[in-house]
Amino acid sequence: MILSVPDNHAAVPAGEIAGVTSDLPARPRNVPVYLIMAGGGTGGHLYPGLAVAQQLDQLRSSTDPEIKVAWAATPRKIDQRLLGAAGADYIPQAVKPFSSNPLKWPAFYSAWHKSCGYWRDFFDCHQVAAVLALGGYAAGPAAYEAAKRNIPVGLLNPDALAGRANRFLMGPADIIFSQWPMGKSAEKYADRIRVAGCPVRASLVRMNRVVAAEKLALDPNRKTLVVTGASLGAQTINHAVAQLLSDPEIKHLLNGAGESRWQILHLTGLDHAAEMQAMAARRPQIHWKILDYCDDMAAVWSLADLAIARAGAGTCAELSCLGVPAILMPYPFHKDHHQQANAEKLCAAGSAVLVRDSKDPGHNAAELKPVLMRLLTETDRLGEMALAAHSQAKPDAAATVARWLLHQVQLKIGDQP
Repeated sequence: MILSVPDNHAAVPAGEIAGVTSDLPARPRNVPVYLIMAGGGTGGHLYPGLAVAQQLDQLRSSTDPEIKVAWAATPRKIDQRLLGAAGADYIPQAVKPFSSNPLKWPAFYSAWHKSCGYWRDFFDCHQVAAVLALGGYAAGPAAYEAAKRNIPVGLLNPDALAGRANRFLMGPADIIFSQWPMGKSAEKYADRIRVAGCPVRASLVRMNRVVAAEKLALDPNRKTLVVTGASLGAQTINHAVAQLLSDPEIKHLLNGAGESRWQILHLTGLDHAAEMQAMAARRPQIHWKILDYCDDMAAVWSLADLAIARAGAGTCAELSCLGVPAILMPYPFHKDHHQQANAEKLCAAGSAVLVRDSKDPGHNAAELKPVLMRLLTETDRLGEMALAAHSQAKPDAAATVARWLLHQVQLKIGDQP
């Protein structure tokens, strides 16, 4: 839902971008204490925040003050879908990603100042105990304005290499929660870094395979290859897999006998499902199920015997927590290639194999084929990779972050006259 706020404070209307208007009244008395989850635009930013919010609900005691969680997100469809499904208080900000093209700088700075103005007014009108920056450009305005007011700022940095926005936010952050040690790139912030893992939702626990198959309308007796490009999908992976599924050798392996039979669960992304469904219809001999998106990733990973996936930080954390062997194809369009750095962490642990995405589906299919053929037939290798994945898991990450936030609430209440 769009944020509703107490007493005489006007809500941000549905469909209106926060930061375009910000005429907020004076702070009313006896209002709840707010925690701000700042970030959005992809599931990779939102899911860790949702995991922390779940832990907040579980860890709060009856003696705690009323706490409201507000989300400083974006107007993108994925934000609307995830936060709407969670019943979250949702503020779609005006802020835009920074561009290296000078022609786009005026629009960026205009949106930045509007969003910062919104948060200045919000902080004037509410008791805010802390801001948790979830990463990415949408985290910037709320965290920046909070730091100027000495409101504690926590930063989630689950990637092995911090992106541009997170490098900016490390300066004002009071604590930085990382998935892996950050090394020399963040040496000057070492005293503020806590290696806690990437928050994963408590609901992401391995369920009974038969139950998972029933939820997804799949065969529990077939091994399952999950293909996913994360919440937004990955067209280069989609097309490479489609080409592979025309290969006679791959089709023969997938349709093997007994325990060697495989099915494919393909999460294509919201904008790519129709195209991939048309391709699947032309290959009826392959057990290939297409979904644009799936909210029940516990069922997906519980059924997965192998995954072909991007290497976003959240995906890497989920693969580890659920013990899923993976072929990782990191997103190739980031200049810093931080997903490749994430993938290298899992590969070094023995839970994944790296195949670089060349941006060309034909070349990708050729690179994927020998790796996939080997893993489709090496049951013992998949078992070893699953154990290696589990060894990297940090299932308490969300609780660690939630406890820090609750501590900030207690400090805020203690400061009240």
